[in-house]
Amino acid sequence: MAALREAYRVLRPGGRLIVGIIDRGSELGRAYLRRKVEGRPFYRDAVFYTSREVIAMLEEAGFRVREVLQTLSRPPDELEEVEGPEEGCGRGAFVVVMAVKAS
Repeated sequence: MAALREAYRVLRPGGRLIVGIIDRGSELGRAYLRRKVEGRPFYRDAVFYTSREVIAMLEEAGFRVREVLQTLSRPPDELEEVEGPEEGCGRGAFVVVMAVKAS
């Protein structure tokens, strides 16, 4: 949360912050979380959030969320071709949120 508050502080009014995450609630996010619980060193310091938690933290820091896109809504082995992003969150493993500092 401190990083989001600092980003808000240093941005100019109307400035944008783009946040990309692996959603903890997705199949991929749960797999990464299991690796952390197993004690794998790469994931030791990782903190996993859901998209909704990130959106709430951005709003609490003062940002206005303008756009949310998601992709990887199915496991990679089920994809016949690369799928493009879709609006919203809750289905995709990779989520990008664009937030703006109020003018």
